[in-house]
Amino acid sequence: MNRLARKIITALLCFSLLGATFVFSTPVFSETYQQQIDRLEKEKKAKDAEIKELEKQKVDPQKQVDALNSAISAVQEQISVCNAEISKINGEMSANKKRIADKQAEMEADKLEFKKRVRAIYMSDFDSNIKILLGAESFSDFLQLTQLTASLSARDKAMIEKLTSEITEINKLNESNQKLLDSQVAIRATIKAKQAELEAKQAEITKVINQIDAEQSSLQKDKNALQKEINETRAKQRAYEDSLRRSSTNYQTFINHNTGFQWPVNGFRNISAGFQSNDSVHRGHHNGIDISGGGIQGQPIRAIADGVVELVSNSCSHNYKKYGNCCGNGYGNYCVINHGTIKGANYSAYYAHAQKIIVSPGQKVTQGQVIGYVGTTGWSTGYHLHLGILRNGSWINPMSCF
Repeated sequence: MNRLARKIITALLCFSLLGATFVFSTPVFSETYQQQIDRLEKEKKAKDAEIKELEKQKVDPQKQVDALNSAISAVQEQISVCNAEISKINGEMSANKKRIADKQAEMEADKLEFKKRVRAIYMSDFDSNIKILLGAESFSDFLQLTQLTASLSARDKAMIEKLTSEITEINKLNESNQKLLDSQVAIRATIKAKQAELEAKQAEITKVINQIDAEQSSLQKDKNALQKEINETRAKQRAYEDSLRRSSTNYQTFINHNTGFQWPVNGFRNISAGFQSNDSVHRGHHNGIDISGGGIQGQPIRAIADGVVELVSNSCSHNYKKYGNCCGNGYGNYCVINHGTIKGANYSAYYAHAQKIIVSPGQKVTQGQVIGYVGTTGWSTGYHLHLGILRNGSWINPMSCF
C-alpha cells in the first residue's frame, strides 16, 4: 500500500470519527467501583482468615482448660480426703476433751479426799512411832495404831501416785490434741494452697481465651464494616450505572447516528491494535480492535446495541500483563452478545479481556448497558477492551460501525 492510499484511509477514519460526534465527557476514576469492591472483598477474606487463625489458637488454651479441669477433679478428691481427716480429728479431739474433763473431775475428788486424810493425820498427831507408842494403852493397841498409820501412808502414797499419773495423762492428751490441731491447720493450709493454685491457672487461661475472643470480636467488627462498605459501594455503582443509563446525553453523544451503534468505552478512543493488525503479537490475525488509554483500567464496558447475551466466560483470574495465552482461549474473561438484525444485517459482538463480566447467558441487554469492566485477562499485554464484530457470521472491521 503506497503512502497516498494510507493518507486517504487515515483521513477517512478521522472523518468517520468526527462524524460520530464523540464527546468524551465521562469522568475517569483513580479506582473504579468494581476495583473498590474487589479490594474490599480481599480485605474481608483476610479478616476471615485471621478470625479462623485465632480460632485455631484457642485450641491449645482449651486443651489446657480440659487438663485443668482434670486437675481440679483430682484436687477435689484430695480435698474430700482432707475433709474426712479433719472430721476424724475433730471427733478424736472431742473424745479427748471429754476424757480430760472426766479426769479433771476425778482428780478434784481425789485431791479433796487426800486433803481430808492429811488433815486427819495432822489432827490425830500420829506423825511418829513414839507418839503412837505413848498414845497406846497396851501393846496390842500400839500394833493396831502402827498398822493404821502404815495403811494410811500407803493409801496416801497411792493417792499421790494416782494424782501424778492423772496429771501426766492429761498432759499427754493435751499434747496429742495440740498435734492433731497442728495437723488440721496444715491440712487446711494445703487445701487453700491447692485452691489458690487452681484459681490462678483458671484466671491465666481465661485471660488468654478472653484476649482471643476480644481480637475475634474486633476482627468481626472490621469484617462487618468492610461488608457494609462493600454494600454501600455496590449501591453507589448501581446508582452510577442507572444514572448513566437514564441520561440520554451520556449515550447519544457516543452513538454513531449513521449506523446506530454506540462506542463501548465512554471517554476512550485510542486504538492500540487495529483490525487484522500486523504487529508482532497479532501478525495479521486480529479479528477486532483494541480500545485502550491511560486510566481505562476498570472502566465500564457498554453494549454497542440492544441484544441477548449468548456466552459468558468469567473463569480467568490472571488480571495482569502477559505475553501468552493463559485462559479463555486468549480472550480471558469475555462475553458474546447477539445484537440481532440492524439495517438488514445480523450482528454479534465479542467483548474480551474484561476484568469481570457482570451479565449472564440468556440475559437481554439494552444499548449502553454496563456488561463488564475493562481488564487485562487472557492473552493481554495491558488494560484494554478487545471488540470483535461479526456481520452475518463474518468478522468485519468494527470501525466501520462507528
